[in-house]
Amino acid sequence: MGVQRVLGMVILVYGLGYALCLCIQAWKKKEAMREEKGAFWKLSLCESIVYFFTTMGVPDFILNTLLFRKFSWVRDQYLPGTLVATAVFPSALIAFSYLRNGEPLGFATLFLCMAAIAAGSFAGARVMTSLSGETIRKIMGIAMLLSMGALVLKMVVSAGTVGTASSLTSWQLGIALPVVFFLGFINMFGVPMKPPAIALFLLLGMSPMSTLTLMLVLGVISPMVGGIRVMRSGMYQQKIALAGASFGLLGALLGTAFTVTLDATALSVILLIIMALTAVSMLRPPKKDIIQE
Repeated sequence: MGVQRVLGMVILVYGLGYALCLCIQAWKKKEAMREEKGAFWKLSLCESIVYFFTTMGVPDFILNTLLFRKFSWVRDQYLPGTLVATAVFPSALIAFSYLRNGEPLGFATLFLCMAAIAAGSFAGARVMTSLSGETIRKIMGIAMLLSMGALVLKMVVSAGTVGTASSLTSWQLGIALPVVFFLGFINMFGVPMKPPAIALFLLLGMSPMSTLTLMLVLGVISPMVGGIRVMRSGMYQQKIALAGASFGLLGALLGTAFTVTLDATALSVILLIIMALTAVSMLRPPKKDIIQE
């Protein structure tokens, strides 16, 4: 548990440092920021709601993309960078809260899965593939529906009981690590990795809270890695990023306090709903290719 809390502190300190850099950049370009679309109070309210639901496993990139497009707050070329810049601090806070207050995870499971998703994301960003992002989304949508069916069947056969493990055995890691690598890889093609990761860990017998904790830690790796590049490029909208950094954390704190009090069965139902909604969103033809978490 000590190592887990240290890791949480490292992630949180990084997030705080990134938020501070956002504030400094916003101050230097405050005139340009005032010209950006969206009232700050509306942006702050929306980001609080988004990161409240993110604590339960809902991909924040999907929610924010829907909001930004609906209200025309972000230009298309600034969308990926805005999603990343907005996510870093709230996601770091969520990961810290779960690492500190959630169930302790096995050391090998936590760090090997982190290494696998980092390696997969690194490879996915640099390797060309013959499959389009749309084809991969359809494949993953069908795979997620099948995984949901397997989870429901597992719960029915076991009379509604759910997994209780907080770590994976050697043979389970042998299954999980290549899949986690693959999830990091396809994440670079616009496929959300959080819901498939939920299905994977629940099917391998991990408890819902351990699954949520591990998935949220893995989900913070991508924005942490890409955040510096985004800030240097300036290809993001500062007003939204500041709203996420300042008020998204309120939703993250409230959501974390709520989720950790849920019993395992209720949390399992929430995770199944998240997987169902994400599967439907992946199977529906998008208007444009967008980056999702």
